[in-house]
Amino acid sequence: MTYRKSLAIFKYGCPRTFEVFHLLRVPEIHERATFIPLLQQHNRGSLEPLKTFPMTPYMEPTPAIPYYNTKAMGQPALETVMRAHLVELGCTVELGTRLVSFTQDEQSVKVKVSRFRDDNEEELEEDFEVAYLIGADGAKSLTRKQLGLSFLGTTREDNFVVISIRPTDELGVDGWQFVMASRTVDLKGLSQDEEALVNRIEDFIGLGDDIKVKEVMWVSDFRPNMRMVNKFGVGRVFVAGVQQGLNSGVQDAFNIAWKIALVYKGLSPASLLDTYTAERLHVITEMLGLTTELYNRTFGQSDSEHTPGSTVDENSNSEQVESNFERAMRRGGKLHMLGVNYRTSPIVVDEFVPAPTPGVAVINSAYGDTQEGVLRAGDRAPDAPGLVSVILLNRASTSISSSSQSNGVARNTRMFDIFGSMHHTVIVFAPTLDVPVVRSVLTTLDPSLRKALVRHVVVLPGSTSEPDSRLGMSWEEDQTVDAEVFIDEAGHAYRGYVVELQEVKVVVVRPDGVVGAVVRGATGLERYFEGVFGKMGGMC
Repeated sequence: MTYRKSLAIFKYGCPRTFEVFHLLRVPEIHERATFIPLLQQHNRGSLEPLKTFPMTPYMEPTPAIPYYNTKAMGQPALETVMRAHLVELGCTVELGTRLVSFTQDEQSVKVKVSRFRDDNEEELEEDFEVAYLIGADGAKSLTRKQLGLSFLGTTREDNFVVISIRPTDELGVDGWQFVMASRTVDLKGLSQDEEALVNRIEDFIGLGDDIKVKEVMWVSDFRPNMRMVNKFGVGRVFVAGVQQGLNSGVQDAFNIAWKIALVYKGLSPASLLDTYTAERLHVITEMLGLTTELYNRTFGQSDSEHTPGSTVDENSNSEQVESNFERAMRRGGKLHMLGVNYRTSPIVVDEFVPAPTPGVAVINSAYGDTQEGVLRAGDRAPDAPGLVSVILLNRASTSISSSSQSNGVARNTRMFDIFGSMHHTVIVFAPTLDVPVVRSVLTTLDPSLRKALVRHVVVLPGSTSEPDSRLGMSWEEDQTVDAEVFIDEAGHAYRGYVVELQEVKVVVVRPDGVVGAVVRGATGLERYFEGVFGKMGGMC
């Protein structure tokens, strides 16, 4: 057998992360990512697997959850895709640059950075001024330290994991990433001693001369940090992804980005930025508890010098060891992050939540399980394909007949393609357009604010082949209305958003794909947008 050390650190994208990339219009990441290879359990010194199983069981995608499976991608490939999209937006990533220090006041942040010259032999310092600073600089974050944020928790000293070789097509058929952990064998120093590292890999596998390591291209020690910050920012400086991996870090960044954009443009009050900590802190607190449990389960199963449950001694029950190993390595469920929610956020509004029972505490899990058929303000907004566009109000206010649909005039789309990272989406579910609440909702915001920051859609039940009585309205020529009307041809939207056929329900989806409000009409809509835009003349 031949092994080669991988340059790529694998990033595991959970379903919610792929949804975020969809909203950011970066579909290549999901397209290029691959399913996680099956895991195998072996006795030391044997190529015959004791058990083969998936780390994450395959889940069949549904209309509400089109990305239902964890996939993997090498970090270099992921960064290449993201950088290409940044270039399209007029932005570049400056390599060889590090943060030195910063100061801030009420107007700006003054930043000092150090850049390497092209020859990498000399660093040049540079000062500049920015409106806001986000430090996504990891567990050793200088941003966090300079802000004086607490980093609560512990760093594990008992296990060292040396990252090496796992199979990846990006590197060829003999490319691997190898992970070692031990509670009885000292792995310290292996990252600086290639010969000792290769010997230890061969010893762990136990196949003698059958193992040939062609080249060690990259290696590092890893000590798990079971830590989190006490808040996510101070003033104009914030941190993102400092206490977790790719998936939570992406959601940190998405949560703060749309809020900073609105505040920077003067469209929202600075208090909106306080909701970043209010929303994400509960999620990360529960995430830390969950990942700590997973770590203990994965690396705390066995006192042997090999990976957890990977060996069977002569006195062990083989079936039991296999069961322990498989159970320790299983992922899925909450780790899909589809149940992550901001239900307790100060800016979400939900008029459909039952009133709490007096004297009974309401317990909400911010890192909850996936629940199709349940939708609350603060939850992820589900997808819904099969939406057929039939009217553009205040654009071309004419009903599209079934004959014109066959000529390709009617457009079939999905909720995820209606949502966008630069606007709120107001979805009005109503049996017909002539329901009074429809017009009042569509005219709630100031016209200039509506056009720039909010997309309005009306979703009607039924089929496009049915009579067009649903499309009749007495305000067809109202020039203050700007909305697109869809027929929920397949019924996925009404099911996913838990709407009865004759019910009127208004759902607001934020730029980060989270349900900001579930309300009955204009009054609830005003409450929500006042929380986002403040009392700044945006309401009619």
